[in-house]
Amino acid sequence: MLCIRSAQIMRIISILKQPTYTMRPYLIVLFALFTLFACRRDNREPLFDMFYPNFQFTVQAGENPILPGSYTLTGVATRINTYLGDFNTDTTNISEINALEATLTSLDGEDYNFLQGISVRICPDTPEPCIQADEVFYLEDLQRFPEDDRIELIPGLRNARRVLIKERFRLEVVMFFAFSPQLNYRSQLDMSFRAFE
Repeated sequence: MLCIRSAQIMRIISILKQPTYTMRPYLIVLFALFTLFACRRDNREPLFDMFYPNFQFTVQAGENPILPGSYTLTGVATRINTYLGDFNTDTTNISEINALEATLTSLDGEDYNFLQGISVRICPDTPEPCIQADEVFYLEDLQRFPEDDRIELIPGLRNARRVLIKERFRLEVVMFFAFSPQLNYRSQLDMSFRAFE
């Protein structure tokens, strides 16, 4: 009984080790189909870009590296009525507003070598803080990249329409520290969004 079992096990192992050339064409076709359906064209029409430059804040020397630092600006004007007037449209024509690009710059030219990650969040202009789901730009693992005094952030996938068609919004820049900053870092955040029909 023991010999039969071990022989069966050895046969299964030998079958698994053999290359299965008959399955290869099917796998190629299946992969091609997945690629074809995954790469749909983006048929959305861009309406206009929304620019929000020159948000300034200071990262204080000696910040606690265990807790994330949060820098908040409330009552930020969206200027939505100006954009709508300039492009002769209204909010009902906007299906989504996506993050386009954002840059964090040290105004003193000092490198952001103390940062581990950055999360830029926007939410309704209320006393309630933004949550992680409100993130529109981010960058992680900054310790793996060369030190720099200017950081290009990655746009998130969130549709920010709900927030940016209002008159005002709350902006939070959340920083995750690798270690405590040794200096005060005067910083500027510039960001832009694109509205789609």
